[in-house]
Amino acid sequence: MLINRDIVADIERRWKAYGGDKMPARDYSAKADATRAPAGAEGSAPFWAARGLQPSADGKAFRATAAAAAPIGDGLSLPPETRAERILGSSDLMEIAFLEAALRVAGTVARVRVNGPGGVLVGYGTGFLVSPRLLLTNWHVLKTSEVARVSVAEFGYETHLGDGAPRAGHVFRLEPERFFLSDPTLDFALVGVSPAALDGHSLASIGFNRLVDDDETLIAKGQFSNIIQHPSGQPKQIAFRQNEVIEKPGDFLHYRTDTAPGSSGAPVFNDQWQVVALHRAGVWATNDAGQILAVDGSVWQNGMSEDRIRWLANEGARVPRLLARWRNPGPGLGRGDYLDELMAPSAPSVLDGREALAVPSAAASVPASAPAADVRDVIRSSSAVDVSPDGTATWTFPVRVSVALGGLAAAGQAVAAVQAVQLAVTPSPAPVAAVPATDLASVLARAKEAFMLDRTDVIGVRAGWVFDDSGITDQRALVVTVRRKRTTAELAAAGVTELPRSFEGYQVEVMGPSVEDFLRMSIGPARTEALLATRITPEEITYVPPADLDLQQVTDNMRVLAHVSPDAGWPVLQAFIRSARKRLVGAMYEFTAEHIRTALTDTAQAPGFKELTLVLDSARGSIRNAPTVRDSDAMVRDMRVALGDKLRVAWVKLGSVRGWINHDYHIKVLIRDDEALWLSSGNWKGSSQPDAEPDGDDAALRSLIEDNNREWHAVIEHRGLAQTYQTAVLGDFDANRDTRPEEFAGLPELWFVGGTTPVAEEALGAVAYFAPFDETREFTVQPILTPDNYLDIVVPAIKRARHSVLIQNQSLSVPPQQADVRYLEFWKTLLSKQRRGLDVRLIFRVQDRDPSGGREMFEALKDYGFDPKRIKVQKGCHTKGVIIDGERVMLGSHNLTNMGATTNRDASLLFDDEPLAAYFTKLFEHDWLNIAVPLTSRHWRNAELRVADDVTADEGFRPFEWKAWLEGA
Repeated sequence: MLINRDIVADIERRWKAYGGDKMPARDYSAKADATRAPAGAEGSAPFWAARGLQPSADGKAFRATAAAAAPIGDGLSLPPETRAERILGSSDLMEIAFLEAALRVAGTVARVRVNGPGGVLVGYGTGFLVSPRLLLTNWHVLKTSEVARVSVAEFGYETHLGDGAPRAGHVFRLEPERFFLSDPTLDFALVGVSPAALDGHSLASIGFNRLVDDDETLIAKGQFSNIIQHPSGQPKQIAFRQNEVIEKPGDFLHYRTDTAPGSSGAPVFNDQWQVVALHRAGVWATNDAGQILAVDGSVWQNGMSEDRIRWLANEGARVPRLLARWRNPGPGLGRGDYLDELMAPSAPSVLDGREALAVPSAAASVPASAPAADVRDVIRSSSAVDVSPDGTATWTFPVRVSVALGGLAAAGQAVAAVQAVQLAVTPSPAPVAAVPATDLASVLARAKEAFMLDRTDVIGVRAGWVFDDSGITDQRALVVTVRRKRTTAELAAAGVTELPRSFEGYQVEVMGPSVEDFLRMSIGPARTEALLATRITPEEITYVPPADLDLQQVTDNMRVLAHVSPDAGWPVLQAFIRSARKRLVGAMYEFTAEHIRTALTDTAQAPGFKELTLVLDSARGSIRNAPTVRDSDAMVRDMRVALGDKLRVAWVKLGSVRGWINHDYHIKVLIRDDEALWLSSGNWKGSSQPDAEPDGDDAALRSLIEDNNREWHAVIEHRGLAQTYQTAVLGDFDANRDTRPEEFAGLPELWFVGGTTPVAEEALGAVAYFAPFDETREFTVQPILTPDNYLDIVVPAIKRARHSVLIQNQSLSVPPQQADVRYLEFWKTLLSKQRRGLDVRLIFRVQDRDPSGGREMFEALKDYGFDPKRIKVQKGCHTKGVIIDGERVMLGSHNLTNMGATTNRDASLLFDDEPLAAYFTKLFEHDWLNIAVPLTSRHWRNAELRVADDVTADEGFRPFEWKAWLEGA
């Protein structure tokens, strides 16, 4: 990775500020005398005494004092007369202990593999351990926690002494979700590291560098620094001597180097092998035209590696300045135990000879008479266990458990007991509040009595989590649902007591009703359950697949035109519709877009066109809100006037009472002339298929992203796959040809104000246009339908994941206990993958107009065990995509709900194809970084649902769309 030129320019300004560019070039034949005492405070007796040195009689050279505390000598104890005969300039003689210590600290230095989307290598850096759990590198190496999450640190990547071949190292995943702190000014990134490598090697066995906060004694101008690094990602290398410290400008340290090694993020050591700086970059030599020079004096070219640049000096951030920065990490990130551990003065470092030992099997390798220290090392090497020096083992589960092993008279039995505890409890991926569940349950019961017994405005109390402006915290809360949120003044006027801010130590948070709460209050619990139909099983619907439906995987030559909305959705769909010659067969959940109706009508009216067949969801939503948008029935009425007998329409019967499928006919498919199909996550609505073509117009694209949905689509030109989906859709048509659209009668008329819209717009970053992926070659594709084979395909695919599972979906619903057992298995498998260290991230859409329901769903994911830092919400996210290992990608209409997986009608495609997976991975990472945001308290601040009778025209409320809400329910 070539260093960022802005960083080099910043260093060059400091370099020139003190005249570094006017310094003479180094004379290698007569090295500068680094033992000569510099002027000022750094040349004073206390400075050298603190380093275990004392001046010679003439004051020009130094030797080690008898009381020198450092075990490593300085190599200056030879008699002056002997030294004069052997030494040229300053002494480079070092005791063997110098190299012994170098090898010890070298183990703490890792090659950082910087990955991009899908695990694609972006470049390399260097990093090193500064505490038992934290790795330090440059900000420009790991700029964000998202980059860190997909990157790894490899310790021990070195060459063999005999044949010079590289020795494989131990690869550790980085854990920014546990700790991540960075700063571009000091150019550092401090990130958590997994306690065990992918091969099981213990991080505790590596040791770390204890940082020293003493700016006066760490290093002086004229002294030499030593750098251990992975230049250009090569096996570990060391540069010592000839790295003269020339200046200490502000927060930084400048030092010369012989060539260009110095990988970004390497530790800069003094001769006592204490870290004095974090190396970041250097000043390169330029000619009069400002061109960078290579080591041979020629002009450096972009095709050359970084180590071919002629460097004049290097810069690193000084350790004391880094420590000062970490003592005040800033808002939103307290020091916590990670930073406290780093700052602890008594923490044993790698040079103390007290680092932990890696023991592969605790029970097999520890005798009953083992000393306490050995047992602590064994237990420490176990995953998710922390052992203090007093022998107390602490595991972090949903609660924190500590066991004091006492005198360890029977250490073998104690370790066996430790292992038994580990086997009995599955560790959580991240610590949560240490509140016993039984205590929370009893507090919750008392809170219900206190808040609901004598009050009519409170309709529920449940256990939740505290949210702040950064996202969900690990602090438990009591969430109180009221019929209507009111200000303090409104409560006083009504003679109602304000709810307390806390109850028995738990924060009380007040929320208005969710949409489901309004349903229960309006139509009653029984009708609500029937409407949502979450407990219907496949046996309770009448769906029967066509006898000739073939859902076998296909490997064949075909054209795949993958694309996304709002970027290219409508231009591709419009071309697909208008190219039909004789026949179109479509299946759609919601059809309200006038421009799509026009395109279908115009195409079907053409001479020679025979038949347009549409199979549509029969539910129309609340009749009270119908005037706000023309629904599918209105589209059909208009088309029938224009097309007559060319148009065939069936409305699919829903529900458990003789329903063809359960809750939603949710499929989005269009087949053209029996030979090509369009399959999508998006409805035929303006928000899913905006009538726009923003290619080349960044302002238009940004506006479209702010106001419309993110959708994934694919056009497949393959007769076999087209006929597979046509067979399914025509089977649905034949089973429902005599039905009619039905109203969801009796639903309350709701209005909505506030919500996620302004939050998402404030957070919107740089947006990029995604041109369609268009290739004609051999592809491997698995057709997927519910209620047919979705879970049979998806669950095994998730189980085979090795590195990553990226999910971007409209709806995520943690399964209730009565859910289909295979759907439960899907979520359990996904959770186990995240706990094993795979990159499992989720983007979903909190129901834009259901703040209370969205909050509860997000809290349910945390309660289930998912790491909330790996979950984001995206306004307008309507896609239903899954990317596995950067090699396979599923797209289609399947929401991650029990009904979407089992009893709705949905259609997807699973491609086993790396280039196509890379296309959607790039899109996922774009949305993760630029559009999706953490769910915070701002998402429901000033957001509210009300029934129509409580709304006035000037309060900014908008009509609630039942059809859109039911799609994600």
